[in-house]
Amino acid sequence: MDTVISQSKPAPYLWLDLIRGVSALAVFTGHLRVLCIEDTPVDQLNILGKFIFFITGFGHIAVMIFFVLSGFLIIKSIVQSAEKDKFTVKSYAVNRLSRLWTVLLPALIIGFVLDKVGLFYYGNSLVYQGDYPSFPLPDLAYKLSATVFVGNIFFLQTILAPTFGTNGPLWSLCNEFWYYVIFPLLYFGFTSSKKLPLKITLIATAVAIMCFVGFEIALSFTIWLFGGISYYISIKANKKLLQNSYLRYGLAIIFILVVVCTRSKILPLMFNNFSVGIVFALLIPFLININIKNKTGKWVSTYLSDISFTLYLSHLPFVFFITSITNFQGQAWNTSNMFYFFLYTIVTLIYATMMWYMFERNTNKLKNFLFKK
Repeated sequence: MDTVISQSKPAPYLWLDLIRGVSALAVFTGHLRVLCIEDTPVDQLNILGKFIFFITGFGHIAVMIFFVLSGFLIIKSIVQSAEKDKFTVKSYAVNRLSRLWTVLLPALIIGFVLDKVGLFYYGNSLVYQGDYPSFPLPDLAYKLSATVFVGNIFFLQTILAPTFGTNGPLWSLCNEFWYYVIFPLLYFGFTSSKKLPLKITLIATAVAIMCFVGFEIALSFTIWLFGGISYYISIKANKKLLQNSYLRYGLAIIFILVVVCTRSKILPLMFNNFSVGIVFALLIPFLININIKNKTGKWVSTYLSDISFTLYLSHLPFVFFITSITNFQGQAWNTSNMFYFFLYTIVTLIYATMMWYMFERNTNKLKNFLFKK
């Protein structure tokens, strides 16, 4: 399945792509299962049911994995460009904002249309009434207001505004944006050769932003920073060590065990978001030194990675809408309903692929346009 990457010509990080794609699937299918199939006591589930309920419960853990991946890639980019003396605020801002807004703006606008149409025609459905236990939506009309829309455009959801409409996953995008802002302030504040007053100003600004965003967002910044550990190991560790299959498989097994224990809430003081983040951060340097050789594996990892951001940001309003049309919410667990669950999964993946094709696929065009300005 995998092969060692030639150091003279780095290959794409296909294993990281696969993990990113699977993580987006975990978030999406977790939401879909909770929406479509009512929570059922374990003793009332057959083996398939127990597996489906368990495997669709990794959504929050998947977001922590997103944070570490993001930290690794962003920190790597900033440090490398700074070392080459090529870092500029403009290029960094254009790269980050074009990446975010190319997906966010269509997700907000199309999500608004879906929510408004859903409320008008299917307002009696559980989710639009705000009565569905797993997706409480008090005052949905306010959550669809222009004020909240603008707040989400500028990444103020969960700080000064709620997430827009039915799109709950937008909470993590707020975290990501502010981490993009905080890290370079801290990095250049501590490492720059500029005069001391400027360095103090940069660090003070970062601290002020952390106070502004609040304790929970600032705390999760620690998990995002674990990606920096990945980058440091990847450049400092002996390459032969990072290509050692025994170490790689051993760390992979430990990572899976930590994820499963965290999902199962076993010893939560030991197995939690932070332990997931640190073990995954240690695994990343090993994963970027191997590549997926199988053509099907390459295609799957690339496809899932390509649509992962769009899938994450656009799935919930769409799923609320289509399940309201068919009145397929809070259904009992049985084989027939699981068939419909898988059908909705496929339909939503097609929707996300179309959204990606129309918008996210054109991110580079937007970057090129902005750089010309």
